[in-house]
Amino acid sequence: MMSIPLVYSLEDDDNRYLSYKEKQDKELERLLDEYELKEPDEGGPPVQELLDFNKVHQDELEELNQELSDHNKLVTTRISNIETQNETIQKETQKLTQAQQLVQEDWSAPQPDNSQLVSEYQILEIMTKELEELIGDKKKMESQINVKELLIEILKHDAKLIGIELSANCIAMAKLNMTSCPTYEDLYSLDTSITAISGEFSFHDGWFHREKTGYQDSFRAYDNDGIIRILVDPPQNEGIRIKMITIESNLGFYTDKGFTTKVTDGKRVLGNERIIKNCTTAKISADNWKMLLPDTIHTFRNGCESAEIEDLIEFDMPKTEIDIWTSPNVQYAEWLLKIKQTCKVKC
Repeated sequence: MMSIPLVYSLEDDDNRYLSYKEKQDKELERLLDEYELKEPDEGGPPVQELLDFNKVHQDELEELNQELSDHNKLVTTRISNIETQNETIQKETQKLTQAQQLVQEDWSAPQPDNSQLVSEYQILEIMTKELEELIGDKKKMESQINVKELLIEILKHDAKLIGIELSANCIAMAKLNMTSCPTYEDLYSLDTSITAISGEFSFHDGWFHREKTGYQDSFRAYDNDGIIRILVDPPQNEGIRIKMITIESNLGFYTDKGFTTKVTDGKRVLGNERIIKNCTTAKISADNWKMLLPDTIHTFRNGCESAEIEDLIEFDMPKTEIDIWTSPNVQYAEWLLKIKQTCKVKC
């Protein structure tokens, strides 16, 4: 938090108090100077200039689409050339057939020469292989475009980086070798973090988890990174900046202010095994983590617009038949009535 100094200041040799805006500007200037003097691993400015990745990826997508358009023209031209070559082969085949018929009719006629037809077939074979290569390259381009479109969509929802962590209960169980929760060994294969910066994984302090990072601001390693990543057990300075999924040991059914807890039409709505808050944090049950984890990642990446697994469940509430005459209130009212009647006679 920035503190604005309330000191008596000199300016233009005139004694006066600075205005709030002037003090704020001076404090911001001081903090900026202090920030720029620090090294990158001490929280200072990054070595590389930060990029506008939305703009970079959008430009790359436009370039890929243009390359694909040009490539499609090559494919179309090559298909046209193959069609023309097939017509040439058909003509040469007709010539060869006519020459063979002529030999059958006149033994003195020259023997047919098929060398030109063989040459045309060789040309067709080369063209066909080239077309196959062009089609293969086209599929690769289309795949690159699909990935780029996915990345742009994920960046729009600020879901390029998603973290996964265990709750305190799950960590305690992991240290005791209890198996009701997954361990970081189970989740390790999902991690695509830059471990040289965020910290390596190893078995230390009695259990398997990520080592401490040697960088104060390790999150800056991902500022100029355009890769979609999953960060398992991320450092605290990274976890607070990204969407996080926490695996809980006993989530089960729950009520939440996000939906009604009242009984409506004989039904009650309860949450089940997953809580997503503001599309930034989520808690999932360890009992069904293998299904819930990938679905929650997918949900974060589409901006929480849809999910494959339903979080809310409706329950039919059974009706309870109550005999009002057994109610203490009714019995007390009956007793009072009898007392009043008795009092009228005796009083």
